[in-house]
Amino acid sequence: MPRSVPLPLAVRRRLRAGTQRWKGSWWQILQCGLGAGLAWVLAVALWGQPYPVFACVAVVVCLGVSNNQRLRRVGELGVGVSLGVLLGTLIARVIGHGPWQIAVIVVVTMAIARFLDGGNLIVNQAALQSVFILALPPAQGGGTGRWLDAMTGVAVALAIALVLPADPRQDVRGRAMSYAAHLADLLEDAARAVRSSDAGVAEAALATARGTQPKLDGWATSVAAGEEVHRLSPLRRRGRPELVQQHDLLDGMDRATRNLRVAIRRVGTALEYGEQLPPALAGAFEELAAAIRTLGEPAYPGESVPPAVGALQELAVQLGPHTLGATSLSATVVVAQLRSAVVDLLQAQGVPPEESHRLLPR
Repeated sequence: MPRSVPLPLAVRRRLRAGTQRWKGSWWQILQCGLGAGLAWVLAVALWGQPYPVFACVAVVVCLGVSNNQRLRRVGELGVGVSLGVLLGTLIARVIGHGPWQIAVIVVVTMAIARFLDGGNLIVNQAALQSVFILALPPAQGGGTGRWLDAMTGVAVALAIALVLPADPRQDVRGRAMSYAAHLADLLEDAARAVRSSDAGVAEAALATARGTQPKLDGWATSVAAGEEVHRLSPLRRRGRPELVQQHDLLDGMDRATRNLRVAIRRVGTALEYGEQLPPALAGAFEELAAAIRTLGEPAYPGESVPPAVGALQELAVQLGPHTLGATSLSATVVVAQLRSAVVDLLQAQGVPPEESHRLLPR
């Protein structure tokens, strides 16, 4: 969080972001807990293991809290966990336990896993699980039981991923809301910079804006993963229209973000050279931030358009250089970028291009 953001505001933003992450992951967390308990019960019943820790570990490692390419990740991690436990058990019987043995087993396991498959998940998990085998006290009845435990956990994780896939729309919505809130925060920081004529606030906002691409990439990956789940799971196919809408919204937000980065950079440059920007620009930034916070919300009862569309339409008719008092080159550039961002966001929500442009003052 940039230093220029007041501490109370920074705390509120952190709490809001944490809440949104939890809302997007609660089902996956519940699956990990239920799967770990089920794997323990099955391992005890099937193999007579008194403490089948590796069964629980395999479930949690394989499922995790992410929906992104979940079936593929479960398969890769399952292979890695099982391979690591098996190789660790076999090698430990030959060379025993100890620090140099751990070094040897990591090298051997990673080399074999790399030879069998190039995926980083498989290689890393194979090495990690082999370390567990040597680092923990030997199991009663030999190491075969640990491998059976791991296989049981992998089977449970795969069954949960196939039969009870998390609704991918939850993760996609959470990422969309998180990114919208993040972008709105940046716009509010830009408004503060304009009102206070503080170039430092604008520079801090620009530095944060330049780091938004990973969040956009994560959102795009989540949408792609959701489309995969809807193709493979009959239980989730009804949600495909929403994922199509999210795809369109993502494209619009991506284009709008690029325009807003230019606007914030121009604000910082103008203030750095002592140029005064019209206060109405701060109001435009704040109105755009408020509209972005409502993206994805349905229309209110009795209304025909969603709140974000209505707010953006109201803002669009105000975005004229003369209306906002933009007489300098910098102010005019900022207004032009705001206009482009608003058009991008309107089109992302289904407003035809000609209608979006018609709203803007000539």
